[in-house]
Amino acid sequence: MKDAQEEGTLILLQNLDPAYTSSEVEEMISKAFGEGCTAKMVQHTAMSSPHSGQAFVAFKTRRAAEWVINNLEQRCLMLPDGRPVVGSFWVASFDEKQSQFPGHLVIDKLRRQTQRELKAVSTSHSSQPNTLEYEMAVEWRLLQDRADFCWKKLSKQHEDDLKNLVSRLKRKKQNAVE
Repeated sequence: MKDAQEEGTLILLQNLDPAYTSSEVEEMISKAFGEGCTAKMVQHTAMSSPHSGQAFVAFKTRRAAEWVINNLEQRCLMLPDGRPVVGSFWVASFDEKQSQFPGHLVIDKLRRQTQRELKAVSTSHSSQPNTLEYEMAVEWRLLQDRADFCWKKLSKQHEDDLKNLVSRLKRKKQNAVE
């Protein structure tokens, strides 16, 4: 998933039926757009809606991913139950910035340690990349990034809808005055 995101071939499909499987999403994309892909349904969390599913879809080329996104924006892919599928490029932060969560420690890569420290035998009291705590922290960070992205996109959509509504009301008011 990280490689696909770095290559720009990873998109996030939203508003899917939560009962869909990864293979069903792959088949849907193949039939609708004629593009081969690899899909992975996103597991539900306490923060996600139980009525709407999400899937990561990795394409072979960036051009194919852009083409699918453009088609989803310009046209409309409707599921059998009448839901429109929403798609966007997925941008997750895999950088090594300091964690903002108390108790989640970022382990500095060993580049700053001296040879003496590398050879020393000690017990670590912080989260290491091979521990459950580290995996949970990484997963938490990805979920937080996804939630932030969704909220930003939703607020942008609401802002655009509000602007359109205000402009339509102004036009109606001007037409009524004339």
